[in-house]
Amino acid sequence: MKVRFDELDWKDVLSRAGLAEFLSNKQGPCPLCQGKTRFRFDNKNDAGTWYCNSCGAGNGYTLLRSYLGGDRQVFEFLKDTGLCRAAPQASPLPSHREARDAAEKAARDRQKKRDKLNATWKGSIALTEASPVWQYLRRRVPSLQLEWLSGDLLEHPSLEYWEVSSSKWVSRGHWPAMIAVARRRSGKPVTLHRTYLSKDGFKAPLAEVKKQMASPEKLLGAAILLNRPTTQSRKLIVCEGIETGLALVAATENRFEVWALLNAGNLAVADIPRDRFDEVIVCADRDPLDPRHGWRPGEHYAELLKARLLSEGFVCKLHVPTGERNDFCDLLQRARHLRLVA
Repeated sequence: MKVRFDELDWKDVLSRAGLAEFLSNKQGPCPLCQGKTRFRFDNKNDAGTWYCNSCGAGNGYTLLRSYLGGDRQVFEFLKDTGLCRAAPQASPLPSHREARDAAEKAARDRQKKRDKLNATWKGSIALTEASPVWQYLRRRVPSLQLEWLSGDLLEHPSLEYWEVSSSKWVSRGHWPAMIAVARRRSGKPVTLHRTYLSKDGFKAPLAEVKKQMASPEKLLGAAILLNRPTTQSRKLIVCEGIETGLALVAATENRFEVWALLNAGNLAVADIPRDRFDEVIVCADRDPLDPRHGWRPGEHYAELLKARLLSEGFVCKLHVPTGERNDFCDLLQRARHLRLVA
């Protein structure tokens, strides 16, 4: 038995898989990374297409595969729901010209992403005491010091904000933005993360103020170095979010490097050099319970990281806040907890 994916009603398929609440064609929560407003199911050409500012983009199959856990699980699900059926004939292989055109389009798309990343980076400037970004950060983490921050935290003074409205991209104006550079272990930049702000240093009145830029490369463990410690140490602290990480910088008085991995899945594959660090403190988010999988994503992926690091010879400690995530109160709670144990 084979599956004719081009004949599937992907909205129906995904609804049967338990994803109905995510298929509204409006910006909303992501079923993969638990982002609150970063996912949109647009189902272009009835292919089940979707986009997430953190996870990237894909079609119905890739969404189902990521949600269920793999290709085998997809085929088992389709079989169990009676959606597998015999294909009348194999789909023809693409012609040489079609394959070449597809490759050229993919190359153009990758270059377009690079150009946007480079333009944003080149338009960014260092933080100062008067920066809207610094005004925002010192409200979020009052004990943070500007001189502790790494050069990978920047400010774009006027970055355009785009969002989808009625299936079209619409500009919502230009705003100051915090720009954070995610890099490979080698130092190679991979992508930029943006936090849109008002001129007086508050979150911008926009649908989603935190957005990861599209990149021709996947994160694959790339991280944002948040600080430049005042002392050398072979201990590293890793977490998901930028502001959580900065609270940890303040809690430990800038004694250790702190990396932000941007999402739970990327935290699990953090690329940490064994020759630079002996001990890693993993600070997980306490996410709501995922009823389908029976675990909290933040803790689950942090446990995966801990297991891998222990197998690689690191000393590893995992810390999870006792309450559900609660914005600034949660940041302070986590910071106070780490101050006691670091």
